[in-house]
Amino acid sequence: MSKIETKLAYYRAMTELETLLEKGISNHTAEEEAKLDELSDAIEAWENIAFPMPLKPDFPAILSYLMESRKLKQNQLATELGISSGFLSNILNRKTAPNVELLREVHLRYQIDGNMLLESI
Repeated sequence: MSKIETKLAYYRAMTELETLLEKGISNHTAEEEAKLDELSDAIEAWENIAFPMPLKPDFPAILSYLMESRKLKQNQLATELGISSGFLSNILNRKTAPNVELLREVHLRYQIDGNMLLESI
């Protein structure tokens, strides 16, 4: 497996990787070590394409990604987050920093890592 092209192939690769890891690294043959490396590289390449995230967290970019991936308009995201459209607009245009309540809501509602959100401001 040199390249993962479908979600099904991704899940199969993850299952195979987990099976190899459960065996224990010290118990692998040279062939299994090579397979582990190959699977890891293929999975990482798929995840970089299928689940892109900014390298350096940026809160407005995170919100834009949420809107794009969930096909939400700005006012819909504002409603989901319990904030005004104007406040969201100011955050997206970098005129206002997000408050702790907004960071918490994004974390709880969309399961985005809290540390990443804190690093993004």
